[in-house]
Amino acid sequence: MTPQESESVIRGKAYRLQNYMQHTLPKKQANVMLRYVNGNFRAQGFQGTYFKKWKPTKNKKGSTLIDSGRLRAATRAIIGVGEVTLRNDLPYATVHNEGFKGKVSVKAHSRNKYSKGKFGTGKFTKSGKERQKTMKFKSGEKSIKAHSRRVNIPRRQFIPTAKRPSKTLENSLLKMVDKDIQEIMK
Repeated sequence: MTPQESESVIRGKAYRLQNYMQHTLPKKQANVMLRYVNGNFRAQGFQGTYFKKWKPTKNKKGSTLIDSGRLRAATRAIIGVGEVTLRNDLPYATVHNEGFKGKVSVKAHSRNKYSKGKFGTGKFTKSGKERQKTMKFKSGEKSIKAHSRRVNIPRRQFIPTAKRPSKTLENSLLKMVDKDIQEIMK
């Protein structure tokens, strides 16, 4: 190989490497990071240096932090030139990710009161008695004054932060970058 040919090969690899770092890598990193966050929701804990399971909510059956799926679905990746940022713009995302302990003011509102009662269905048994159905109905309303209350929401981290990064995510990203650079440099 002549010096001109080797210089051309080196420039080609440098161009491919630069293109990879600025355009291809951020897209691949975003996919890995979003899969990682979804994996935290599936595992019901944060996969950092070690796995930390989320403390379950009292009186709640099913998955912790998943009611409607909005918190999980609102996590998105913002891709820039050579960088990726994970964001979740829901107002309660930061509270769950970092925890909160303090006072919160509650606005004045009204609360409905419900009662149960038996009502006829219009269908009859063989003996001629009408079938009854138990139903809930609104039986009143109570107004609640504005007040403040103490809140203690434990940290249930699902997105890595600068204060609490994830070694698991970093290792998977480094492994992916190393494999791709080895492929470019062949």
